Amino acid sequence: MPQTIAVQPLILLAEQRLARAALRRWRNPTSAGKGRLLYLVGPTGIGKSALLAESFREWPSSQVLPLQVTAAEFAAQLAEASSNQQVPDFQERFRSVSVLVCEDLQAIERRPETQRQLLVVIDELLAHGSDVIVTSTKLPGQLESFPAKLVSRFRGGTVVGVKPLGPDSRAELLRLFCRQRRLSISRDALALLAESLEASPRELIGVITQLAEQHRPLKRADIEDFLQRQLPSKSITPLKVSRAVAKDFGIALSALRSSRRSQALVLPRQCAMWLCRKLCHVSYPELGAFFDRQHSSVIHAVRKLESRLDHEPTLRQRIARLESACR
Repeated sequence: MPQTIAVQPLILLAEQRLARAALRRWRNPTSAGKGRLLYLVGPTGIGKSALLAESFREWPSSQVLPLQVTAAEFAAQLAEASSNQQVPDFQERFRSVSVLVCEDLQAIERRPETQRQLLVVIDELLAHGSDVIVTSTKLPGQLESFPAKLVSRFRGGTVVGVKPLGPDSRAELLRLFCRQRRLSISRDALALLAESLEASPRELIGVITQLAEQHRPLKRADIEDFLQRQLPSKSITPLKVSRAVAKDFGIALSALRSSRRSQALVLPRQCAMWLCRKLCHVSYPELGAFFDRQHSSVIHAVRKLESRLDHEPTLRQRIARLESACR
């Protein structure tokens, strides 16, 4: 069964103002008797889940909290119900909620049956006056493998974007994270950090956690040294790594990043993902978005290659050559 959403406080950020206003209107039920659909779109780690949690915390105590499920969880529960021949029971569980939240919609891009069942559930909920909130890293028009009817439902709802953070908002978050971790940092050092790091809230937390390990007040010189060590790797992007790997294996870059699963693409793709993790310092969800896959698939690919590197010297030499080319 889906779980109720855990709530956490969130500071006010300009880039989230529109989404926050849309969610605030959601607290007031409509008189028309028909349900509403809200589609929140924005990059991974930008704070969509935190916005939802903040909104539900402000709901009246008498109002039933929404039920949350990720699209991947929805797919897994559907698969289990199908294997047990209990699909009608599965559909009924979701039809009974007053508000359904389905997060990370892009995770089911290549699952037509899951998409069809989600369409059935959404239509049932909207027809009976229940509301649906969907989050995704892609706009409805970018969901190329989704059925036209489902994309039409998303477009017919309220589509609200959550923008990447600007320097002022990054500075606000950095101040908050520093207070939470009791990290002392000078004002000019924090300003330099906010200006230099074009990062999501999730990534900023990681940066502050890393800096807090030094256990001392930080000055501007400390941040300059930190950035000098960190930012050169930013010039090595997943695209640059993928181009080098594709050229080395004699395949097209588009094939390397495609959804095709032919045997000839498995090793090059694993090499590209492994090198991206080492050289680009990007998260698994970001790599999943780049390679059009779930982050769990990227984790599996990286671990698979690591296990081969231990006992395949020729492969180690090839990876070393590719790493040198990327650098």
